[in-house]
Amino acid sequence: MEALVHICKDGCRTIGPRDKVLKGGQGPCNYLPACKGLETLVRHFSTCRTRVPGGCVPCKRMWQLLELHSRMCNQPDSCCVPLCRHFKQKLVQQTKKGDAKWKVLVSKVRAARLGLGPFSSRGSALL
Repeated sequence: MEALVHICKDGCRTIGPRDKVLKGGQGPCNYLPACKGLETLVRHFSTCRTRVPGGCVPCKRMWQLLELHSRMCNQPDSCCVPLCRHFKQKLVQQTKKGDAKWKVLVSKVRAARLGLGPFSSRGSALL
């Protein structure tokens, strides 16, 4: 996660935000192993043309990494990682949908316990 923020915020040797000067010739990166792999992943993600349901494995990995960052990020409004705010908003929407589904399920279970379900003798007498 630190390498992702590092690349998106400060930039690294060959990749980073457009408004930053890249550190190409400067010494080794503190996040070198992760940064190098992440650089390859970001480059693929930005140029991939696979547009099939499910996508390709590297792109899925990048989407998962961006979503994971978003779930862990405490500053989505000022975050430099792409799509962080988008994933936070999506998570809130999914939570609301999930809450609605749970409420429906709870009401159905309560109705079944009270004998108001479609298969109970009391529920069918009401119909």
